[in-house]
Amino acid sequence: MNYPNQSTPHKQALGYIRISSQRQTNGESPETQKDAILRYAEANNIEVVGWFYDEAKSGKNTDRQELQNMLSYASKHKGEIDYVIVYKMSRASRDMATYVTGFLMPLRKLGISIRSATEPIDDSAFGQFMEGLNVLVAQLDNHNKRDFTIDNMKALALQGWWQHPPILGYDTCKMMNDMGKSRPTLKQNAMAPLVKRVLERYSEGNITKAELTRYAAGIGLRSRYGKRVSEDSIHRMLKHPVYAGYVADNHTDWDLVEGQHEAIIARETYELNQTLLYGKHKRLGEVHQSLNPDYPLKGLVLCSHCKQPLYASAPKTGAGGKSPRYHCSRPSCKGLSRSVKASTMHDDFVSMLERVKPDDRLVALYKEVLIVEATAQLGGLNGKIKRLRNQLNTVADNRISAIKKFNADQLTVEEKNDLIASLDEEKSIITGELQQLETQQTIREADISLALDVMRNVDQQWSIASPQSKQRLQSILFPRGLVYDNVNHRFGTSEISSLYRVIANKKDLPESEKSFLVPGAGLEPATSWL
Repeated sequence: MNYPNQSTPHKQALGYIRISSQRQTNGESPETQKDAILRYAEANNIEVVGWFYDEAKSGKNTDRQELQNMLSYASKHKGEIDYVIVYKMSRASRDMATYVTGFLMPLRKLGISIRSATEPIDDSAFGQFMEGLNVLVAQLDNHNKRDFTIDNMKALALQGWWQHPPILGYDTCKMMNDMGKSRPTLKQNAMAPLVKRVLERYSEGNITKAELTRYAAGIGLRSRYGKRVSEDSIHRMLKHPVYAGYVADNHTDWDLVEGQHEAIIARETYELNQTLLYGKHKRLGEVHQSLNPDYPLKGLVLCSHCKQPLYASAPKTGAGGKSPRYHCSRPSCKGLSRSVKASTMHDDFVSMLERVKPDDRLVALYKEVLIVEATAQLGGLNGKIKRLRNQLNTVADNRISAIKKFNADQLTVEEKNDLIASLDEEKSIITGELQQLETQQTIREADISLALDVMRNVDQQWSIASPQSKQRLQSILFPRGLVYDNVNHRFGTSEISSLYRVIANKKDLPESEKSFLVPGAGLEPATSWL
């Protein structure tokens, strides 16, 4: 890093330190930040006259007590303070808008400049560009972490893991998944039997919620804090699917997902309580699942009459078994839309996928496009990877050189330790960037084969895919859904993925080989039968 000349006039500065939490210092502990700021100040003939330290504060805004105290101090000592020094610009802020309004502008009005102890920030055009760029990089990193966290929480929720505070009757705990990783869930506690008695008592249908609240108090049910349970809490207990072994929250779009925890009440009891609460006539024991593997086309196939998604259920047969079916139960479709056996629709869907596969010419063309694109991207990646590896080699050489200079008494112990620490930090940053690029390189090389396999064997890919993968593939192929003609066993749609629109047609083909992209009778002109 280029520091200003040592002969510059003596300046005064304030040091600002921030960490998100004690558990998330990520090599940026308060001590590390303070040492780096002091080294920068000493190298630049600056005296740090005050320190301000925000602990466990987010960098997404400037609503931080010590930051506000620093601004107040700077205002009271206007004309005396030249700089505010931070360890990195991300310690000042991880959001450009709030950085400008809550950090940069208030200091600029006081004639105070911002400096980073580890980044080339100064008052030059390039320095100011790097100042903004580093804040934007921190903002991007924040957004990526947020998206990753949300995706991860959704994935955990769809697997049935509990990611919320404990609920009455349960304590939170950790459980190993199939891959040996610890995941959050629930375990029953001493209040669970009492919760069960309350929920089952309501299902008898002859007690009000007010009476049930008194009943709960009478048998000794208490909140987690030892207080009597209110009627509102009783209502929340009655409607909460967690007691029936489900997980349902915003990460599952409030659909019921099979939980990893043990249920306190039977699902029949839960369904009956919902009927008593809201007057909904649900079938006892009917399970509403998100991504039910028995009904992969649910949400995709539309009613031919109302054009709304079909329902799925398994009514009992005369022999006492079950018959999984797709149907529309809306009042407007009564008598107009027949139910369809799930197995029949699934077989017809696989047959249709086999027909919509593009011919070999399109696959070959698509492969050429992918190879050209991947080659260009990999070329750039390979260049970046090579540069980072060269940087690692340079860091390693500098580290060895520092040790040799120390052994030759050309460096003091403190100088050697500072230099080694700086080189190790640089190595850590470069190694992290290198790992990310190498991961991208591996993904790009595998993408071509995967994409071509899906195009060539879309019917087979769908048949063996997980419920989640089936729904993603369906939404890509048919973004506007499908209408099913159960008389002729064919599907109709108004839009199909562009990858599957190119279908070779020849003249004078037999009827069985003619294009299946024929307008559907009785439907809007844009709809085509597949």
